[in-house]
Amino acid sequence: MHGGLQSVRPISVFGFTPALEEFGLESGMFAYSLRQVIATENTVVSSEGQPLCMRVRRDNDNTEQDIGFNDEGLDTAALEEFCEGGASAYVKIWYNQVANAFGTDTKHFAAASNTQQPPIVENGSVLTDPVTGLPRIRFSGERYLQYTETEGNYADSSSWAAETLGSFAADYSVFFVGQSYRVTGNSYILQSSNDNVVLFDDSVSYVIDSTSTSVNLSNDGFTNLYVWEIERDGSNGLGLFKNNTDLITTTITQAGTFGIQDLGGTGASTRSFKGDVFEFFGYPSSQSQRNDVFANLDEYYTITDYAHTPTTYATPFAARVAADGGSVESTSCLITDLTPLV
Repeated sequence: MHGGLQSVRPISVFGFTPALEEFGLESGMFAYSLRQVIATENTVVSSEGQPLCMRVRRDNDNTEQDIGFNDEGLDTAALEEFCEGGASAYVKIWYNQVANAFGTDTKHFAAASNTQQPPIVENGSVLTDPVTGLPRIRFSGERYLQYTETEGNYADSSSWAAETLGSFAADYSVFFVGQSYRVTGNSYILQSSNDNVVLFDDSVSYVIDSTSTSVNLSNDGFTNLYVWEIERDGSNGLGLFKNNTDLITTTITQAGTFGIQDLGGTGASTRSFKGDVFEFFGYPSSQSQRNDVFANLDEYYTITDYAHTPTTYATPFAARVAADGGSVESTSCLITDLTPLV
């Protein structure tokens, strides 16, 4: 079941197979998502053995709580109960769902500083996408997460240390599901000391070992929900895909490795990712199910018929109706949050 207006799927009634489970895991891979994508035995779990998605902090008293999943999606009811009375909640730790798949791993994306933590609940309501109704983490300005060695001490962050996620030199892909609202300045999705992927209004650039490459895109403002894939093969060939469309027409080869330290940029207001993040995971690009991974993301997030275009539709509701092949004569009296009609 999705957040917002709930739509019941048979998968939620009879059980479900976590999204990435059927595509295989390898040591060194990672998965951060607002839905459960890995089987329970591979995830960080509560004392009762329930898989956990994130640890949040409530702003009115700084109380913290772990939040898990409700069927395949984030437990939004638990979040809103935690923030009952109009409080807001900020993500302190986004747990790696592959943390226990190949031995105990206590590294996650996290932010020890309260002022750095991105919001997931505002004034008692879970932040949701206006079209799909799915929950989202909102990054803006100085609010971003860093790959962090927590030493398994999730309540006390005094000994946490920022590290770099992997040194990817073999076949791998990094998938990022999100949408950017930035109209001026750069928008860093992923960044380490020298390596990053930058979204801007009409271009994407990426840096490997301080060598930059830019790809020009159509000027669509990045207001839609996209699946970005940064792909690398063992011969240093580099690929970049948006919604399974190859953005690079010629093979680009850059030596070195690609690491990730920041999710959402460096913290500078002119460079950090400004927008929503839903999912972020690593996957062996050499495996044959790559198109199936895209298909899974497309089905869950309705990527290909995602119509979030304010200049065309008066309301997100009208966009959703149009995407489903229908029409409306007037949208002036419609409640705009009744949009996840999927």
